[in-house]
Amino acid sequence: MSKKILAALLAAMATAAVIAAETKSEAVFDADNNGTLSVEEAKAIPGLSEQWDELDVNKDGQLDPAEFSKFVAVETKPAN
Repeated sequence: MSKKILAALLAAMATAAVIAAETKSEAVFDADNNGTLSVEEAKAIPGLSEQWDELDVNKDGQLDPAEFSKFVAVETKPAN
């Protein structure tokens, strides 16, 4: 398996975990457990609300794991 595919797979798994699961502090980002993040739920994640319009590609008012993964990639990108 190539490194790019493996990295993409790991990123997708991490994204799903952030959306669907509780963090160590027991905070739940996906408060209604529907598998997506609403605008209200996004307020709990610093920086997410500011990028909402760009990330909500299908403009349904929710971020699904694929949309949210773009935020994670931007926010976790190492500084040069």
